[in-house]
Amino acid sequence: MNFAYLLLDNINKYGEYMLLNYEDQEYTNTDLERLSNRLGRGLLKMGLQKDDRVVVFLPNIPEVLISYLAILKVGAIVVPVNPSLSPQELSYIINDSEPLMIITSTGLAETVRRAQELSLIKPSVIVAGKSSHQNARPIADCYMEDNSFLMIERPDEAIAIIMYSSGTTGKPKGAMLSHLNLRLEGYGDAQQIGLIDPAGNRQLEKVNLLGVLPFSHVYGLCTMAVAYLSGGTIFLMPEFDPGKTLKCIQENEITVFGGVPTMYTWLAAYPDAENYDTSSVVRWISGAAALPADVRNSFEKRYNTKILDAYGLTETASGFSMQRYDRPIKPGSVGPAMPGCEVRVVDNEGRPLPPGQVGELTIKGPNVMKGYYRNEEETAQALKDGWLYTGDIGYMDEDGDIFIVDRKKDLIIRGGFSVYPSEVEAVLCDHPEISDVGVIGVPDREYGEQVCAFVVLKEGAKVSKKEIQSFCRENLAGYKIPRHIEFCDSLPKNELGKTLRRQLRAALKDLVVPF
Repeated sequence: MNFAYLLLDNINKYGEYMLLNYEDQEYTNTDLERLSNRLGRGLLKMGLQKDDRVVVFLPNIPEVLISYLAILKVGAIVVPVNPSLSPQELSYIINDSEPLMIITSTGLAETVRRAQELSLIKPSVIVAGKSSHQNARPIADCYMEDNSFLMIERPDEAIAIIMYSSGTTGKPKGAMLSHLNLRLEGYGDAQQIGLIDPAGNRQLEKVNLLGVLPFSHVYGLCTMAVAYLSGGTIFLMPEFDPGKTLKCIQENEITVFGGVPTMYTWLAAYPDAENYDTSSVVRWISGAAALPADVRNSFEKRYNTKILDAYGLTETASGFSMQRYDRPIKPGSVGPAMPGCEVRVVDNEGRPLPPGQVGELTIKGPNVMKGYYRNEEETAQALKDGWLYTGDIGYMDEDGDIFIVDRKKDLIIRGGFSVYPSEVEAVLCDHPEISDVGVIGVPDREYGEQVCAFVVLKEGAKVSKKEIQSFCRENLAGYKIPRHIEFCDSLPKNELGKTLRRQLRAALKDLVVPF
């Protein structure tokens, strides 16, 4: 069944109400239904057909939601792309996905133009707003007058979106997610955070979702699904700003906030936080990267609340597990698997390991991707006997709660001993003069690899490499201590706050540590 039916079900179940608010522009659920019908018919007239790809290269604006719905209603495939990508990165995705069209905005039209110059594929361009891009068509001209119901039927297993990974360890791969993947992920998210019960009945009187993370991520489609299923309203923000975020929470009585650790760090340190009432938020959710214990503690103490840490992948249509709102939180865990999903921990031969033993996390469930677009080799490595091999190292306890240790590909082997970068990063982040750190392995003639730390100091801080190593010596085994330390102003991160270790490796590509 087409994912876009969720909006129609929402209208039938909850009646007409404000589903989207963007900078005080209000859109009801029937507005979104009507506008997506009109745009979908316009795209059909322009030649879009079933299974054609459309790149949606937009910031957080209402046209993101309208475009997603319109493309899916036509039976075509959405290719959401992070608007912060460079022309070179966008060109790679264009060549790989071969879209018929690109929908972009005024501020991004120049990036699209430059990407097209680098691309073998030349899709037509639709622009939300004004643009000097040659041959680009304003999106306003694509809406047909006919807003009657439009829906091309699609089977559950048909591909709805191709979501390219952030490329933290290599070239981005296009994860193919089906209409069923997206629907069931929405149900799982809404149930796990207590917005609906297993029968689909709303559990909270009011559901106001703050959409401040990029809707170009699979998070955007999951947020849409949760809003449709719970009768919620999405308050969409163009970008994250601590003060504006707190103001939006207070003025709109936000009940659900989804963020990443960086956002919680900034909110915890925001000087005027006490001037805002955030008591309406009943679910603070963190994902995309590990939530440092000190950030959790400082935020929860200041805002008198608790954060639910979640774990997910592009390949699992976003969240796969989450800490439970209705039971005590286990420090370091990301909670149990979502309803209807399975997880097991395996050794290097794929054999299941008992609770407490560390291995690779493998996942099976209705939200697991179909595979990587036009990449059979990578698909075969990731999907084996129905299980997704995540590349994440972790373990489960007796209760089924999941604990993430690190990325398998990021594992450092020094003299035969395994070093998990996240463990070293956690220790370094406890240093009073350090604000951020990224750890990688670098080649070493004697030990194979050595630990290398990229360190960002707090403003005005002064600390030597030897002092940092001495601090580590008190908290880490000798083989885990960074033998090479690089000071830098900031770390390269993707749009969700994950440190791009691939770029750190590139910076020290030819380094051989002389220890």
